[in-house]
Amino acid sequence: MMRKTQLSILGITTGMIILMWADSFVSTTFAHEGHKHRHAPASAKKLKNPLTATDENIASGRTLFNRNCASCHGEDGKAKTDIAKGIKVKPTDLIDKAIHGITHGEVYWVIENGIKKSGMPAFKTKATDNERWQMTLYVKHLMGEHPREN
Repeated sequence: MMRKTQLSILGITTGMIILMWADSFVSTTFAHEGHKHRHAPASAKKLKNPLTATDENIASGRTLFNRNCASCHGEDGKAKTDIAKGIKVKPTDLIDKAIHGITHGEVYWVIENGIKKSGMPAFKTKATDNERWQMTLYVKHLMGEHPREN
């Protein structure tokens, strides 16, 4: 027979598990069309890009994107590549209006951490912080969501 304290601990543990499970649903929203869940945590929305959208930063971001991302997302961001066709979880079409409004912080977080279930690699150790922000600028440029600054 369980003691009163064992039952109490069991109840607290069960309650904590339920709260953590419920919290994951409360903070979940759609960040990418085709991936029926959010990839970046809510806190990522608050991250601010320290770089401005200059021609130089966008060009650097394009070079990095083409080297690291275009094989799946395509140089145009539409994810219509031979590799993308063979992937079970399709890469996000970065031009699709369904993902417009995603913040710089959310794009950066996905670049930094990857998307494990889709096979998208994390660039936390493969690119510098500055390079990840440049790729973010280029992705936002592909989306047409900010003007260039000279």
